[in-house]
Amino acid sequence: MARIQIFYKGRRKRRNYLFIPFVVLLALISVLMVTFYGLQKYAVISDDSVSVELPILAEEGTVLDSQGHEVVSFDPVNVSIVFDEPDYSDVEAVAGEDVPSMRAIFVPYTDLNHDKLMEYANRLNDGNALLLEMKPRSGQLMWDSKAELAVNYGVVMPSEQTAAMQGLIDELKSLDKEIYLAAQISCCIDNTLPTRTQNYSIKTETGLNYQDDNGYWLDAYNFDVRKYVAQMAQELFDMGFDEVVLADVAHPTLTEAIPLIYTREISTERNTQVAVCGMAKSVAEMLEDRESGYLSIYCDTRPGLVKADLTTGQDARFFMKLYDRVYLRTDRSAYSYNVSDIESNVELGNVYDRLMPVVENYIPDNSSWVLVDVPEEEED
Repeated sequence: MARIQIFYKGRRKRRNYLFIPFVVLLALISVLMVTFYGLQKYAVISDDSVSVELPILAEEGTVLDSQGHEVVSFDPVNVSIVFDEPDYSDVEAVAGEDVPSMRAIFVPYTDLNHDKLMEYANRLNDGNALLLEMKPRSGQLMWDSKAELAVNYGVVMPSEQTAAMQGLIDELKSLDKEIYLAAQISCCIDNTLPTRTQNYSIKTETGLNYQDDNGYWLDAYNFDVRKYVAQMAQELFDMGFDEVVLADVAHPTLTEAIPLIYTREISTERNTQVAVCGMAKSVAEMLEDRESGYLSIYCDTRPGLVKADLTTGQDARFFMKLYDRVYLRTDRSAYSYNVSDIESNVELGNVYDRLMPVVENYIPDNSSWVLVDVPEEEED
């Protein structure tokens, strides 16, 4: 028989002891957050590490600012920025390895008509090429150019002659003689563009365009002048010329110290070599992706064959690295010495085809040459 309980036992409540660790954890997080944000102002961040420097632990004599950061004093240092001049000695030689021989007659711009060109072509017995003066120092363009400066400033003067030029080129290329055609353009001497704008010319300190016996001078430092030359050269390649020759890539030769004003500022000291070799390098780089054709340049002085000629800024040793040929006005007695001067700096190709002698009224004993006709003076 079941035992009857006289008193009722109440139910016991369960105690949730898991709440205690939660409270402790929350308190710990709160303390850590207060400590973290409270010590941020004492954090010192360097390139290598992050550390906390408390004022109470600072060494005696340490100066602190209002936020407790250590104030560090450094010795004063005089700072200046020095720009080195461009160094062209390390430029890699990339041109002239497969340049062909070229035995040419020079055709001045005044003879660029059908009858005269056919006459020159018929004279090519020992020769195989014609060198056409497509832009003389006058600045006149002998073809309908679309180069930006030519169009923007009205340099192009369309005529029957310029319109017929493409047909004349095609006719010369179709002759049985297989004539090699080269075009010559004057680059920094230009008597037309400076009359339309002063934006690209070297100027005197009075603000006038600088000129000498050769004509008005464009600024070789100017990027638009360099682009103008590259655009003209590319148009001539597109017309069918096998080679384009850049003449007058130079700085004017000064017989006395004349202050000149240029079209752009530079970071280094003014130097004719920086201007001229910089222009030669820029133009060559603009044309390095051309599909065909050889690119050549004139050196106007014989000293420029062995070192940088600071009178003109030209350096044939540097030109030989980027241009297929270097043209040089010379004569029968001097050419062999010219070859000796430059031969050690011709890294690619044959020096006798790459150093192009430009001679008057005689044909040199060489695989390549340019013959210039000069009227003989009559003797009294």
